[in-house]
Amino acid sequence: MPSSIRRTAAGPPFTLGLLLFEGCMPAGLFAVADLLRAANLRAGRELMRWRWLTVDGRPVNGGEGGPALTPAGALVDSADELDALLLPGLWVSSLEGLQQTLQARRAEIAALRALPAHCALWSYCAGVPLLAASGRLQGRAATATWWLAPQLQALFPQVAWQFDEALVDSDSTVTAAGANGYLALMLDQLARRMEIESLREVQEVLMLPQPRQRHPAFAAVSLMALREPWLRELLLWAQRTPAVALTVPAAAAALKLSPRTLSRHVQAATGLPAASWLRRVKLRQVAERLSRGPEPLKRLAEDLGFSTEAALHRMFKQTTGLTPQGYRAQYRQGG
Repeated sequence: MPSSIRRTAAGPPFTLGLLLFEGCMPAGLFAVADLLRAANLRAGRELMRWRWLTVDGRPVNGGEGGPALTPAGALVDSADELDALLLPGLWVSSLEGLQQTLQARRAEIAALRALPAHCALWSYCAGVPLLAASGRLQGRAATATWWLAPQLQALFPQVAWQFDEALVDSDSTVTAAGANGYLALMLDQLARRMEIESLREVQEVLMLPQPRQRHPAFAAVSLMALREPWLRELLLWAQRTPAVALTVPAAAAALKLSPRTLSRHVQAATGLPAASWLRRVKLRQVAERLSRGPEPLKRLAEDLGFSTEAALHRMFKQTTGLTPQGYRAQYRQGG
């Protein structure tokens, strides 16, 4: 039966490697180190420790006109000690730039491929393609910077890309979208290890920016809000399934449960009937794409598997109280 994830009990601190490399955007890693330092202070014990690493232990250029960044060690020597490795974003502005970066970062890609299975891999923004190139995302769900979606889908079709999601936790890999994706990623990880009130205090002290506003109708289908592994699995299944095929019997079969059992557990975990919860997963994908740009509703209906544009319009209005165009105007990114 599905069971809730409990917060990690007191024990040895979790060891996180922060990987530096030429062309990376190190600001996110510095922010992560500050966040972890504050979390440890608030918890009164060492929840997580971090190690600054490069593949070979040599310093890297900190950017144009910036100082050299000297690591504490080499990834090849520290791999067995790490519980997870975090790859930062990197400077990419075109498909050609992405391909050139992947060529230039062959040493890092090879090192990622050689990491032991127990080392989880975390990344965000344009750092995610390095994970994909290493093969460590093969057959797994992942997200990345949305404007790279067409290129990444073409280069790495073996990855189950979920560009509508800000954060995707897929077994031992965690990926996040956006240049500040490290924030969603680390808040999710710390939420597993701290009481929520303590974590909020850490956020307030560091004056961290609040996540982008979303419609409250989609709170129950946010991956970051889900602690039960089976519910995360169900959400990822629903995202990959056309809207017309989202039925409770099909979902139950995917989780190897009876429809009655699945319905009972979804209701208990989310407060929504299973069919309504599945529908909201799909409508949230619609909402994310509405907020990103001017895609026609007809194309969204076709891409996400709704029977007709009119059916999508009706369903969206019933769930949010807004028409798709009204939602786009109110919740557009940067608006």
